[in-house]
Amino acid sequence: MKTNGKLPTSQDAGTNGAIASVAPAGVTGSIGAVKLSVNVTRDVGVRLRRIAFDERVSESSIVEIALNGLFAEMDDAQLGAYLRGQGASLRRPARD
Repeated sequence: MKTNGKLPTSQDAGTNGAIASVAPAGVTGSIGAVKLSVNVTRDVGVRLRRIAFDERVSESSIVEIALNGLFAEMDDAQLGAYLRGQGASLRRPARD
């Protein structure tokens, strides 16, 4: 998502509104963090929580580091093709 250095808005998030800025009110400039809400399978959630607990790290740090590793491996088009090959799709029907 391109935000031109500004905090994302609900319009930037698309129709699902899944992206919400966690920067304090009145803060402008670079984005420090973005809050995401995602659904994962039970198996993924259980493993994520177990690793976080056993290794004493946050769930969000696991997700961020894993995503950064995935992003470093391929460009956006390659990643899209890979994800679709793994069965990824939109989870909500498109709105008109």
